[in-house]
Amino acid sequence: IQRGDVFVVELSFLSATGNKLPIKIGNVSATEVNATLHLVAPFHGTSTQAATVVKREMGLDWPGVHELKHRGKSYVLWFDHSHIAVMGEAPLAKLAQVAAVTDVSDGWCIIDVYGSDVRDVLARLTPLDIREQHFKAGMTQRSMIMHMQASISCLEKSQFRLMVFRSMARTLLHDLTTAMESVAARAQKV
Repeated sequence: IQRGDVFVVELSFLSATGNKLPIKIGNVSATEVNATLHLVAPFHGTSTQAATVVKREMGLDWPGVHELKHRGKSYVLWFDHSHIAVMGEAPLAKLAQVAAVTDVSDGWCIIDVYGSDVRDVLARLTPLDIREQHFKAGMTQRSMIMHMQASISCLEKSQFRLMVFRSMARTLLHDLTTAMESVAARAQKV
């Protein structure tokens, strides 16, 4: 756009999947989650203080290894040996006093996948044992979705949250759609 002698570029928001979601194939649906995402790494010797801030300000316990905690639209989840991820509203100013807090919202694609056949779909995409007795609600894992590094969390019995780097969003959408179509086609033949 030209304004006088100056050209101004106006940027518009484009979702990680290019607004290709939501979709429903068979008994499984997928929706993109547009939420803030921050990685939190407590400074040396401040883990207890960081956990206290999360508990007092968000009402959530600090997640243990492979744990996800949530309250309303706020989530805290184990991310690796030195980080947790905080999604949704977070006490960033207070956390930043005792931890390194990094906004990585624009770097990730987050998709919720749900439905009665969701575990069958995910079994085609990840090497994790996602059977209900092994991957229960409130669990999270860092693993692979096909060849992509990912975070996979079980929000409820039949609902999972998948997170991959934003640069892999189209690949995730393609692989997820293919798996959903495969499960739906198999169900029709039975």
